[in-house]
Amino acid sequence: MAEHKQEMALRIKEAREWKGLTQVYMAQQLKVARQTYLDLETGKTEPKVRLLVEISELTERPLTWFIYGDLGLDIIESEYKEEIDQLVQCFSCLPHAARKMILQQSIQLAQFMTEYTRSIPRR
Repeated sequence: MAEHKQEMALRIKEAREWKGLTQVYMAQQLKVARQTYLDLETGKTEPKVRLLVEISELTERPLTWFIYGDLGLDIIESEYKEEIDQLVQCFSCLPHAARKMILQQSIQLAQFMTEYTRSIPRR
């Protein structure tokens, strides 16, 4: 269990650095003290689910990656392999400018749908 906590802490730090964000920025965005955030990156404390979701969103890394590492990416890939293959095939036929435009619009749509589905009351 302690090993898993350390691996998650390393992934949190790696994701932040990969995105080029500072610890101070992360703490501010997460609305926690800088020391609290530092404790997450060093493995002194384990993040609550809410914080891990927010870290995932801020760093643009899949939530499963923080928990399972690269195995988590394999889980996502296997679950959506057919859809991903179809998207990649279509995407590869487009010129660079079109790919860039579609990617930007897709990200905006996905962000909108994420916020929209969060606002719907669950039954």
